[in-house]
Amino acid sequence: MKSRAIVFLLVLICVALFAAVNAPLILNHYRPFSQPEAELAEHYGAFVGGYFGSIFALVSVCFLFLTLRSQQTATAEQNLANARQHFETKYFELLRMHRDNVQEIGMKESSGRRLFVLMMRELREALRIVKDVAVEFDADLSEEQLQQIAYYCLFYGVGPNSSRMLRISLTHYDREFIGAVERALNNPDTKATVKAERKFSYTPFEGHQSRLGHYYRHLYQMVQYVNEQPDELIGDKYKYVKTIRAQLSTHEQALLLINSLTPMGRKWWTMNFMVRYKLVKNIPRMFFDRESEFDPCTKLPRGYFEWEQPA
Repeated sequence: MKSRAIVFLLVLICVALFAAVNAPLILNHYRPFSQPEAELAEHYGAFVGGYFGSIFALVSVCFLFLTLRSQQTATAEQNLANARQHFETKYFELLRMHRDNVQEIGMKESSGRRLFVLMMRELREALRIVKDVAVEFDADLSEEQLQQIAYYCLFYGVGPNSSRMLRISLTHYDREFIGAVERALNNPDTKATVKAERKFSYTPFEGHQSRLGHYYRHLYQMVQYVNEQPDELIGDKYKYVKTIRAQLSTHEQALLLINSLTPMGRKWWTMNFMVRYKLVKNIPRMFFDRESEFDPCTKLPRGYFEWEQPA
C-alpha cells in the first residue's frame, strides 16, 4: 500500500509540473501574432530547463529517500516478524517441555499432576509433625516459619543424605529442634502410619528434590524468557505467561506459592513474577486453612485471586 501511494504521488507531481510548464503556451502568453516568437520561446525553454529541471532533480532525490526509507521500514518489519516467530517457536517448545516434565514426574503408581496432589498431602502431614515438635520444644515460630520448615522437609526429605541437606538448609533454626523434627519424620512407624492413612503409593518424607528442583527451574526459565523480551517484540507479556499459568493445576500453584515463600524460591518475588503475572491466582478461596496453615491473601495484593473478581 505504501509503494502504491508513493507511485501515485509521483505521477500527480509530474502531471502538475507538466501543466505548469505548458500553461503559458496554452494561455497564448507567447502568441501575440498567432505564431510563437522564436526568441521568447527559446528563453522560455531555457527557463523551464533550468528552473523546473532543478525542481525535478529535487523531487527525484526526495522520492529516492522515500523509497529507501520504505525499504528500510519493510526490512525492519520483516526482521521484527522473524524475531517474533523465533520467540514463539522457542516459547511453544518450552511449553511442550514443561508438559513432558510433568508427565515424567512419578513415584511408584503415581505420576504427573496426580503426584502434586499427593505432595500437598505429604506437606500437610510434615507440617502437622513440625507443629507437634514445636509444641514439645516450646518453639516460638510463626506460621510462615513452620510452613517453611515443613516445605524443606518435603523437598529434601530425611535419610542418610537427605537429612544432611535438610540440616544445612535450616541452620538458622535451633539445631536440637530440627534434629527432633528429623527423627520424628524418619520414624518407621510414623512413615507407615502416614502412608496408610493418606493412601500414598510411596514411602513419605524421603524427599522430592530430584523432581521438584528440575520442575521449578524449568518453570522459572519459561517465565523469565517471556519477561526478558522487548515490549515491541511481543506486546502484552501477560497473555503469554497466562498461557503458562493455564498449564498449572491448583495443587501445582499451591506448591509454587509455598516454594516462593522460602529462600530457595525468593526470586519469584524479587523479579516480581508472582505479582506481575499472577502465577497463583487460581488457588481457590478455602484451599489453605487460614488457622492451621496460612492466609495467602496476606502475601498478595487485594483483588489478586480469581475468586476476588466480580462475577
